[in-house]
Amino acid sequence: MEGEAATTTTITETVVTITETTREVSLGKVALVLILVLLLAYLATRHVLGIGNRRRITLLVGPAGSGKTTLFRQLQNGKPPALTVTSVRANECECGVSGDRPATDVVKVADYPGHVKLRSGCGAYLDRAKRIVFVTDALVYNQSDRVREAASFLFEVLKHPSVLRDRVPVLIACNKSERMNAFSPEFVKKRLEKEIEVLLSTQGDLSDTVGGAEGNANIASTKEGQAFKVSDCYSKVTAAAVSASKGTIKPIRQFITS
Repeated sequence: MEGEAATTTTITETVVTITETTREVSLGKVALVLILVLLLAYLATRHVLGIGNRRRITLLVGPAGSGKTTLFRQLQNGKPPALTVTSVRANECECGVSGDRPATDVVKVADYPGHVKLRSGCGAYLDRAKRIVFVTDALVYNQSDRVREAASFLFEVLKHPSVLRDRVPVLIACNKSERMNAFSPEFVKKRLEKEIEVLLSTQGDLSDTVGGAEGNANIASTKEGQAFKVSDCYSKVTAAAVSASKGTIKPIRQFITS
């Protein structure tokens, strides 16, 4: 009788152990499923909010009338459009771009409007930019007001917090270079540098006043007393002559795929 009781007790303990083990395994599976569900929900939220797409776009920016939308359509369709109108909202597309390599890279390109009143929304696109193409009209660099406008816009791009933090490369695309009266990239760069130097000086004066200047940012490693050069910027800044209307955009293709 004692032997049978001992056997019964052993069997009962074994059943209890198996039951507890099964329960633990089941709880483990439930926990794993919950973790997977939460992970998928997190990834989906990132996708919806665009967080997962940060630093994935090539951003075309610049003053209105510089030819950004023509360039955008050229990249999108492989040929210049017959006609474009001034954009009042951002355009985005995924397109195949080949640089020096035979293979074609699929990249996401965004064209942001250049009108002054729309620039407040540009920051969200700068936060997502892996590369920035600053498109400027190479015909206007004998017009002081147009040069100041372009320089002010470029300055805003270069001092944007995420551009500074991640040192996002910038290409100054001097558009309409096919025209006889177009200024060279070197001349355009020098004019922009001169105007940005004035902006930096003004910003420095403001930062010395009571309250300082909002958004004050050091965009380059230029030493005190030296002239500002885009080559000193923390972001790598280069310049090239292009013609969006003629399809002469090889420097941009190379920049995008570099």
